[in-house]
Amino acid sequence: MAGMLELFTKQVDGNKAITREQAAAADKYVTTTMKFLHHHHANEDDIATPYLSTRFNMDEKICADHKRLETLMEAYSGGMKKLLASTDLQEQRTLLAGVKATFAELDPLCRQHFQEEETVAMPLMRKHFTLQEIEKNVVAKILRGMGPDDVGDYFRTLSKEEFRSFAKQEHIPFFIRWILQWQVAKYKKNIWQPFEQQCLTAAH
Repeated sequence: MAGMLELFTKQVDGNKAITREQAAAADKYVTTTMKFLHHHHANEDDIATPYLSTRFNMDEKICADHKRLETLMEAYSGGMKKLLASTDLQEQRTLLAGVKATFAELDPLCRQHFQEEETVAMPLMRKHFTLQEIEKNVVAKILRGMGPDDVGDYFRTLSKEEFRSFAKQEHIPFFIRWILQWQVAKYKKNIWQPFEQQCLTAAH
């Protein structure tokens, strides 16, 4: 998203409006990614935290961060919707400034939040629960709520070798691997590749 905003800024500063093709590709990617992030936070609030809290006290800051993150995510998504709906160059310039300001708050807070989950919550989870308990009471419930685009967004960055290694590690049956790979391929074709071509390549 940072790369998209950087490209849009250079483009608009060069007096070239965001095209309808760019807007369509960006809207699909941003909508899908923000849905995935909302899903992530909701899963923690509704599934992971209540279960983990039966054996240890979850860091209050991690839980409180969700409220601020959700507020910023809603502001960012709303700002992007308005920006991508606009066809007027000057209006795009004004809306883009607002979106960038929101993202400048959201991005570091999101990264810091994920880091705290990794360094604070994860070690406590591993200390107080077995892998089997987490798979049954947290992971399985989260997976049931994931749609095809969520799967694609989640696995997109893995190479084929990394995916095979992950699937083997997690004992994923061959047929399920095929379904997951199909969902990732569909996501790349319909969402990621158009976004990459239209919003991350300076050829407009």
